[in-house]
Amino acid sequence: MVSAIKVLDGGTTAFRTLDSLLVIADSAIQNQFLGVKGKVYISVNSTGSKPFSWSVYIPMDERVYLDPFSQLTALKNKSYTRQYKGVDVHEYKLGKQLLSVSKIRNFLVASTDALWIEEAIRNNGEKFYDDYYFGNLNTKLSKVSSGNQLPEGVNVWIRPSSVAHWFKRMTDLGTEHPFPSLEEFSNGMMVKSAVERPNEVRILSYNSLPEDSFQKAVFSSLSNKKDEVYKFMVDDVAFYKRWNSSEIQEFVDNAHNFDPSKERDITENLIQTFKEKGFNSEAFINELNGDIVQATITNVDGGQWEHLYFFQLKEERQFDETINQLRKDYEYENSEKVKLIGRHGFTIYRFPIANLTRVVGGESFSEKHQATYLLRLNNFVITGGDLPTLTQWLDDWLAKRRWTTQKRYQVLINKLVNTPSEASVVFNAESSWAGILHGLSNTYKSYLEKHRQLILSLNFQVWSLSKDRFEIAGLFSGKLREDKPKSSNKILSKTMGDYLQMPPLVYKNLYGEEKGMVLIDKENVLEGYSFTGDTIYYHEFDSIIHAKPVLVWTNNSVPSLFISQNNQVLQIDKNGVYVSGYPVQLPFYSQVEFTNWLPWRVKGSSELLQDTDGIILATDTLGNIYGLDRKGNLKGNWLPQKTLERLVLPPHSFEANGKNFVVTLSELGKLIVFTELGEYVNGFPMLFKEEVSPQLFITEDATLEKSTITFLTSIGDVIEVNGRGEVLRRDKFGDRAYGRSFDLLKDEAKGRSWVIMEQIQGKVTLRDRAGKILFKHSFKEETKAIAQYFDFGIDAEIVAITFPSTRKTYLFYINGKPYLEKPIRNDNEVTMFYNSDIQKFILITSFQKTAEIHTIDRRN
Repeated sequence: MVSAIKVLDGGTTAFRTLDSLLVIADSAIQNQFLGVKGKVYISVNSTGSKPFSWSVYIPMDERVYLDPFSQLTALKNKSYTRQYKGVDVHEYKLGKQLLSVSKIRNFLVASTDALWIEEAIRNNGEKFYDDYYFGNLNTKLSKVSSGNQLPEGVNVWIRPSSVAHWFKRMTDLGTEHPFPSLEEFSNGMMVKSAVERPNEVRILSYNSLPEDSFQKAVFSSLSNKKDEVYKFMVDDVAFYKRWNSSEIQEFVDNAHNFDPSKERDITENLIQTFKEKGFNSEAFINELNGDIVQATITNVDGGQWEHLYFFQLKEERQFDETINQLRKDYEYENSEKVKLIGRHGFTIYRFPIANLTRVVGGESFSEKHQATYLLRLNNFVITGGDLPTLTQWLDDWLAKRRWTTQKRYQVLINKLVNTPSEASVVFNAESSWAGILHGLSNTYKSYLEKHRQLILSLNFQVWSLSKDRFEIAGLFSGKLREDKPKSSNKILSKTMGDYLQMPPLVYKNLYGEEKGMVLIDKENVLEGYSFTGDTIYYHEFDSIIHAKPVLVWTNNSVPSLFISQNNQVLQIDKNGVYVSGYPVQLPFYSQVEFTNWLPWRVKGSSELLQDTDGIILATDTLGNIYGLDRKGNLKGNWLPQKTLERLVLPPHSFEANGKNFVVTLSELGKLIVFTELGEYVNGFPMLFKEEVSPQLFITEDATLEKSTITFLTSIGDVIEVNGRGEVLRRDKFGDRAYGRSFDLLKDEAKGRSWVIMEQIQGKVTLRDRAGKILFKHSFKEETKAIAQYFDFGIDAEIVAITFPSTRKTYLFYINGKPYLEKPIRNDNEVTMFYNSDIQKFILITSFQKTAEIHTIDRRN
């Protein structure tokens, strides 16, 4: 831990200074002529003229008249002597710092900040005793001494307000961040024990809760229990606050009473609004018991923070009956229906009334959204106001991006299951690094970037509040250091009969877990392999497969594969047999170029389960889009729907207001948004008349107005529009210089951010959305490169640069240092993902007739 702290501003220097001050204090104690009595104090200061300083207070025998400065041989390198209010102040050089020392009455006072000496002189030494410095923290704590496990005679006090003040002053970090402060949990702490273990540094303290804190207000309703909600946490949760209550109504009442009267009135009016609309909030609250959790996570593009709430239930079936009754009551009182939204076999309730969480926790749980979404998963109900964030969380949880399936979280989980508490805070430093930075002020970003290595070392934190004790634990999940080149291990190689038609495709199961790869060669042979090399599918076709096949699952785990050949769309089952209604013959002029699956009118059910349905969108080279259901029937206006221009990429779908929309972009910058039925959305088409990069980035939101579509022109203009056809941004990052090209790179790990790639011959540069350079490298190759971006978190922001001409792929950290020791043989796009089952990255490459699978250890 000491080595980690030394990375901070003043770190190594501060420890050298402390060593010198300890020598001075020890020499004073050992000098019998000074008659040191009572306690010697060493303090870390956050106020004064410096954001960080040390001070030492040494009480001496009042009868001593010897010159302490001549007696203390440890005081060396005297610079000069000055006076302040008639008192001598001696200045000594202490390394690169200046130490001010003065004798005030019977105290010898030293500080690396001269203002502290001047304050001591003004106080005339009257206030150097326990009650002044520590009694105001809490009278009870100032008398605590039993059970102290620190070295004999040593007491350590922590004043959280000073810690917070020091942190803010380090580089003027600002306040644009959601992280809780120690001030919310403690007015003052007296350290009971400090323990350092291979994977944990723990400080246990006697604690005093602030009188004006939320924790103090609700504490009487809390129970000392083990954390149960960690089972629902996924990689991108930055942190969560947890309270455990078996007296849920008392918790609710205390939370409401904590708020100022104006805020209480707002909450009361909200409860009345729920009641008038037929939603009995008391019935909902009566179903809760146990953990109450507010989790902070970035939204789908990492641009802002969102909250998800996890409430533990008394009984699952009873809650299902209650929520269904609340739906019926709401629909009886209102003309607007409660929408049931299907997701992966689960149903999300959308109540068109917002801020249910405030009804539970008062202003501290208040949210600014237009609706309330509820999802019951096992013995918890998850609620939030932003559907895309809730859906992304569910996708990640089902795809095993949850903590419980990954080895790197085991040290954290072991801590949580063995540390019961009334309230706690859990920090995940490995959550999406890009997401964390996007949500912070510029000064805060710079600070965290500067100390990235420290955060890489300290993976997790757990704050646990239990009665009058407060524990702060820093957890280390293993050696994790960025910048060190890694090696890859080839575990599988497969060679087809002819050159590959397209890069290897990864196929996933019903829940989104990667299970194998599909290869298609130019002899029209399609073969599927598991990651262990077993052939799980083989089929020969009689003509060229142009578009990437689409694998679709039903809820009862039945897969089917959509394939296009010339002007035909095929749907075949796992045995290679045509599904009824297929193949579908399109007009002869419709040569299918893209296929994409669109969830179409997916509905949930009151039983919290639902069936998926959708249509396959087949786009030809003329820009005509056909929409076919599973039985081969054309649906909606996809008969076809004519965009009149050749598309640069397959149609993309997104969701707003619980409805699906389709986005198309042509080669010449014609942008169209359709409804799921194939109808034009107002405000479209939009004509930009510029060649564009073949990539779109869509930020989903609850409304079309706030949903955004971002793309890049071939000359480096970033264009961003909303779902209503309004241009929100058009920034120029390049020009028409010869040999310069631009591409928009979407994060292929989690899809939550994007960067801009610029290439001038062999020089490749990546910029973030604000234009800041993230990556720059000059390659000996000067041909056109394929660039890809993967954000797996703070330890693995990876850039892949492929030069098909030399069949080489280079992998780098985003800071430009090599991620792999040497380039890998490859001539097309790579696929990379994290496999939680084997705790390694999977990298899939290909060249000519061959596809290869490599593994890379996440930890060095």
